[in-house]
Amino acid sequence: MDNDFYSNENAPKKKPKEFGFFDKFFKFDWFLFLIVLALSFFGIAVIYSATYSSPSAEFRNAPFSQFLWLMLGLVIFFIVSFTDYHFLVKWSWILLLLTLPLLVLVLLIGQTVNGAKSWLRFGPIGIEPAELCKLAFILFGGFWLDRFKHRPMISFLTLCFVVLIPFVLILKQPALGSAGVFIPILFAQLFIGGLKKRYLAIPLILILAVLLYAYIGVSHLGWDIPGLKPYQMNRIRTFFDPNLDPLGSGWTINQSLIAIGSGSFSGKGFLKGTQNMLGFLPKNIAYNDFIFSVIGEEWGFVGGSAVIIGEGIMLLLCLRAAFYAKDLVGSLVAGGVAAMLFTHIFVNIGMTIKVVPITGIPLPFISYGGTFLIICLIGLGLVESIWIRRNLK
Repeated sequence: MDNDFYSNENAPKKKPKEFGFFDKFFKFDWFLFLIVLALSFFGIAVIYSATYSSPSAEFRNAPFSQFLWLMLGLVIFFIVSFTDYHFLVKWSWILLLLTLPLLVLVLLIGQTVNGAKSWLRFGPIGIEPAELCKLAFILFGGFWLDRFKHRPMISFLTLCFVVLIPFVLILKQPALGSAGVFIPILFAQLFIGGLKKRYLAIPLILILAVLLYAYIGVSHLGWDIPGLKPYQMNRIRTFFDPNLDPLGSGWTINQSLIAIGSGSFSGKGFLKGTQNMLGFLPKNIAYNDFIFSVIGEEWGFVGGSAVIIGEGIMLLLCLRAAFYAKDLVGSLVAGGVAAMLFTHIFVNIGMTIKVVPITGIPLPFISYGGTFLIICLIGLGLVESIWIRRNLK
């Protein structure tokens, strides 16, 4: 009998053993968890302040609703953290296929909020399919780019085609801000996936050309951007000149700047913001899209900086997980989550200080919104899962 048959080379390979519970517990990134917890509870406090003087019971109940969503989200966060992320990536294509019909359904029977038909209402519970689709696309991007990592052009072209489907459906709502989040996610995953820089440069140049067209055409020549609704064009025009609509879109920008500027270094104090309490900052947006304006007024430069630093540390921990991931799939998923969160942070804070036009996307862990809060917690649960398994052979 050939003894080589029993050599280590020919011996059947054993499947790597998964970590036990205590191994996962001690490898868990508790610092990331504490950052998320601090941001979330601070967010509930700011939501309470933003809705305190509202006559509407729906607004006044928002802090308690956010707390309940947070408790549910934390349970899901820990479940995802201790689950092998490869399992979720493996079935990501099914998750993506399930979210696409929801995007169609919301166009037919969805509830309109702030000019966009983005919500599906099931009794007292509302869900935003666009947020579900972001997470599904991140998982699918990890699956697809890893599967075709030796054929980058195929993976690039296919993924660009796939992202167009939710992008167009979300634009139809119309929700330009939510649709735009898919672009940084796509670029981040293509970059991590190893696509050559010259191929990434082509779409980047096209995007810059569109932005230049928007700036010159809209602000100087009065052109319209094809495909955008009149109220969206109005938001872009008032971004360049708020005085064009001083009682509409321009009002919101001006009141946001006044609120943040009046907060000075340490703020006016909790529940003492005049722009917020007297309703100059519209109540229907103060607790979600423009919550950073409330923070700036009541907590000042100190509070605003603390939030930015907290969000920044969270992003760095996501990037650390992407860097130390044991495989390409982990890097792609963690990088996609980081890109999603960064885009929300940059755009949300940017629109309150007139750096970007008003697009209506929430600030992670601070703004009111159950669906988005849970999606963020699931995303960070995936990051934790990737970090826990970084040394698994």
